[in-house]
Amino acid sequence: MKQLPKVFILLLAGFMAGFGFQSVLAIGFRKARNAEFVAEAASRIGSLRGKIQAFKVEKGRYPKDAAEMQSAGFWSPDLPPRERLRGGCQWVSQFDGEGGFLYLSATGQLYLNTDLAREKLRSADREKLRDLVTADALY
Repeated sequence: MKQLPKVFILLLAGFMAGFGFQSVLAIGFRKARNAEFVAEAASRIGSLRGKIQAFKVEKGRYPKDAAEMQSAGFWSPDLPPRERLRGGCQWVSQFDGEGGFLYLSATGQLYLNTDLAREKLRSADREKLRDLVTADALY
């Protein structure tokens, strides 16, 4: 009976250590998963920026919106470009962080329309994202 408090304290300490380890492990898995999303987003944005430049070379101006890119044959209406961080495929002209793409038709710039301020990201992924998102998205 004298050992009961010690056993209880050891069980409680073990539970707390396990809970803390699980939390650290979950953050590590989340960062690894986000790294995959960032790599895919970088590839997708690079491809779409190339298509926007091809449109500019062909037409002599930047497209007005995604519908004009679609009507010009730069992608299929059945398979529009989609970003996987938030799962959106809509194109907006003002950052709202809801997913999809932010397209500025005056300059032909394309960014991810994704709010990443609360995401768990490695520092290398943050550096990759500096070119893919507006400053509002990271901070």
